Amino acid sequence: MQIPRKKSRRIEVFDGMRGMAAVIVMVFHLIVMTKTGHASNHSLSFENGWWRAFTVTPLKLLWAGNEAVILFYIIGGFVIAKPYLEGRELQFGNFIKKRFSRLILPYWLILSVTVIFIGLFMGLKDGIQLSSSFNVKWSEFPSGMDILAQLLAFDYNMDITAGAFWSIVQEWRIALFIPFIGLWLAKSSTKQVVAIVLLGNWSLDAITMEMLGSSNEVLAYVGDTLNRTNYYFIFFFIGAVLCKHIEELREFFAKRKWVRIISGLLLPILIPYQWVLAGFGVTIGRREAMPITAIGIVLLLLVAMESEWLSKFFKSKPLLFLGGISFSLYLTHTTAIVLFVALLGQVMDPQWAMIISPVFALGFAVFWYKHVEQRLAGFSLPKVWVGSTE
Repeated sequence: MQIPRKKSRRIEVFDGMRGMAAVIVMVFHLIVMTKTGHASNHSLSFENGWWRAFTVTPLKLLWAGNEAVILFYIIGGFVIAKPYLEGRELQFGNFIKKRFSRLILPYWLILSVTVIFIGLFMGLKDGIQLSSSFNVKWSEFPSGMDILAQLLAFDYNMDITAGAFWSIVQEWRIALFIPFIGLWLAKSSTKQVVAIVLLGNWSLDAITMEMLGSSNEVLAYVGDTLNRTNYYFIFFFIGAVLCKHIEELREFFAKRKWVRIISGLLLPILIPYQWVLAGFGVTIGRREAMPITAIGIVLLLLVAMESEWLSKFFKSKPLLFLGGISFSLYLTHTTAIVLFVALLGQVMDPQWAMIISPVFALGFAVFWYKHVEQRLAGFSLPKVWVGSTE
């Protein structure tokens, strides 16, 4: 059944999806912090048939952490580009101030809190050994260079603090380009923009791969981190292009029930594409699989907006609540989980501490949302930092 459609500056379905994605990322990190989950995800070594089914079938959707990040990025590109596609004038100084206060300031604060926790509880945490993904967290106090690099938004040696921080760094960099992409798409044909962007992307990929192979460590690192930025930029770009054509695509899906049905049947295969192929013995790299995942996510967005029951599901109160705190949950969950397991693991089985840690992580995220994220969202940088936009 087609749902009634009205134009809105905010698409609630996306809020619910972000809430779902944040929970999936948290579940993913919980699972890979256990030895069995880590072996399943990283080496396709399964303790039993249940773990195999949980990893290399559509059930992987329940803990598809990397795929959930791609969902965040596509929605992010859509939301950032939307006002500029609709005719808003770009005041880049104001844009930077808003992005900085909503993204970097909370990131700086949780990084600082995490470093303090490492100093206080590193000894307790080191006494608990789970998977290598868990063991590397807080395994040593980060060096001054590590802390400085991370504060300056370089994804450098982040596994020691909280590996999930890498995507905040990439989002900060990429988001600065998306308003210009939105303006460009508004004024030019999509084919022209896509052709030029892809050519530039492929060229930068070749350049950064050459840098990555350099014997100079600094040059190699710069090539590595810029190569990741270049790669993940494509998913923000997909979101911006989707935003430009959203109404015609929605109309296409609304008029063709068979398209919605086929898309719905394909989603459990396309989104966890890498894992489904692995179930058939076909190994494919993450970078090669993620474009297929992106196609699945775009179909999910369209089907959800045009399907009554899916729309209601993503607009349900629990998912909208999780959508509201999704950034705080994503930002803080690794720190909260490691802290909880380090402390509770002293008096109970660390595996059980890990199992119940999401309750603490959710509470921590709610606290962070109310007392940090919302307050910092209204923080104003001095004009000297970004220049006057009046």
